[in-house]
Amino acid sequence: MEYSNEFLMKLYEELLRCRLFEKKLVDTYALGKIPGHIHSGLGGEACYVGTLATRQQGDYFKNSHRCIAVANLLGVSLETAFSEIMAKRTGNAGGRGGVNHVSQLKYNMLGFSATLACDIGLAGGAAMRLQYDGIDNMAYTFYGDGTANRGPVHEAMNLAAVWKLPVLFVCDNNQFGISTHVSQGSSVPNPGADRAGAYGMPSEVADGTDVLAVYEAAKRLTDHIRAGKGPAVLECKNYRWRGHFEGDQTPYRDKAVTEEWMKKDSVAKMEKLLLDKKIIDQAAIDNMYQQIDDEMERAIAFAEASPAITPEEIYDNLYV
Repeated sequence: MEYSNEFLMKLYEELLRCRLFEKKLVDTYALGKIPGHIHSGLGGEACYVGTLATRQQGDYFKNSHRCIAVANLLGVSLETAFSEIMAKRTGNAGGRGGVNHVSQLKYNMLGFSATLACDIGLAGGAAMRLQYDGIDNMAYTFYGDGTANRGPVHEAMNLAAVWKLPVLFVCDNNQFGISTHVSQGSSVPNPGADRAGAYGMPSEVADGTDVLAVYEAAKRLTDHIRAGKGPAVLECKNYRWRGHFEGDQTPYRDKAVTEEWMKKDSVAKMEKLLLDKKIIDQAAIDNMYQQIDDEMERAIAFAEASPAITPEEIYDNLYV
């Protein structure tokens, strides 16, 4: 595909924002400022950024528990995101939800259940509404290679296929479901794409370490969906750089393999492309890093200064 310089720069900025957000999340957690656990999305950013480069105003989004930075790309402010993550009243759920629940419906984000896959049908529900309205919008739903083995995923796929709902199922295959390698947890090599045929859906497998490869595959599939031809599956092959959660020492995997995968850095690949094409120079790259880092530091300072949720407030908005 041919790309404008503007498109490449926008894609790079979104990729860099996700990378720096995920790094900042790890660093802030290490300082003891985040209650509970976090699930780092480092290494998998291209899957989300490349796919969402096809988004249009009016689409719906069902995110996952990794690459929390996606919420910021979709509209949630850094201040709101970090406040929620740090259990402050200024978060989108007043600090009640935490890192897995950075979401706002006003940006067509459908929320997320920490019980993986049980809510994947929400994307189908949103798609049904879009189909009823007769518009070319669609719903995106992200899930992992481990989640791909759960029953609700297949129920959602089957229903979407039967009713030709405008849904893109995006399998972020980072090769581990908690500590189980995909080869031990799935009967097929591509747990997302290989199962699409059972439901009569087209699918593609993309290099999840290359944001442009992901975008091109996503563009072909979203064009199919927006044309009213029904759902599709995109699988992005990458590698989870860190453990399932911060503190996971990853004794179940080979450090040398991890180091080799980390050399396939989606951000570094994009920077090389932009430098080779002379679209940007190193000084401009360094400046972008600093600007985005400064934004995040200000957001974290805002969250730290915000009032924390109290034990009495955790029961607000619950119904008996």
